[in-house]
Amino acid sequence: MEDITASLQLSINDAKTKLGDPTQVVSILIPKGDYSIETVTIPSNGRVQLHSKDRVRLVYGGKRNRPVFVLGANALLILLEKIEVYYNTNNIREVASLMVKCPKTSQVKISKDVKISLFSLKQPE
Repeated sequence: MEDITASLQLSINDAKTKLGDPTQVVSILIPKGDYSIETVTIPSNGRVQLHSKDRVRLVYGGKRNRPVFVLGANALLILLEKIEVYYNTNNIREVASLMVKCPKTSQVKISKDVKISLFSLKQPE
């Protein structure tokens, strides 16, 4: 399973600097496959849309109950179709607040087609 964290973070940062327009949403297409992912940061005023044409599984490999996505002030994250996120927790009630860390000025939109699955993986000490 390939780690997509670095390439995804690079795509977000590159697109943000190239666009220059803070109101424009950066659309990132993730190719079909299974990927491990660590924490990804959406910069302040960043607007990012992640989507795929084919099934993509993102398996969070970080410590339990830590965020997958960290948003800066006034940031927007949109997760669309055919993405499955496997998040390392056993706390089903608080999965949304644990998976994404963001200030009140930021916004997260998750399409009903996005599947979030929980799993529990003990980290080696």
